[in-house]
Amino acid sequence: MTNSPSANAYSFKTTAAPSNCTKVTEEKMREEAVTIYLHYTKVVLPELAQSEGEIRAWPIKNDHCFQRVVLDTVCQKAWYEVIPSPAYKNLSLTQALAAKNLCERIAGNLECVNTLNNKSKAWRKKQASFAF
Repeated sequence: MTNSPSANAYSFKTTAAPSNCTKVTEEKMREEAVTIYLHYTKVVLPELAQSEGEIRAWPIKNDHCFQRVVLDTVCQKAWYEVIPSPAYKNLSLTQALAAKNLCERIAGNLECVNTLNNKSKAWRKKQASFAF
């Protein structure tokens, strides 16, 4: 007989994670997505809109305009009809992730800012601008 422990000597009790762990993880993910969304709309997209040497004919240049377009697109209507103000504090995880992803797509030229802006204006019943 040897003194080596058998496989059964080391049993580990598994327990379910506390129910609030999922909530904490989701809240952290939401906060990170909101932070990225705000960084893109306040810094990255306005800088891209005004950058020299790149061909961009974006009809919007200001941070609040990018926030309007992104959130309206996420909500498929004027964001304030869906999300209480201030929006960035009241975005759901799904909305925050969608906003972050849309910002990344805009920055990567995978979405047309002109089209998104015109849809946003239509949802708000504002006349789309025409360039002649």
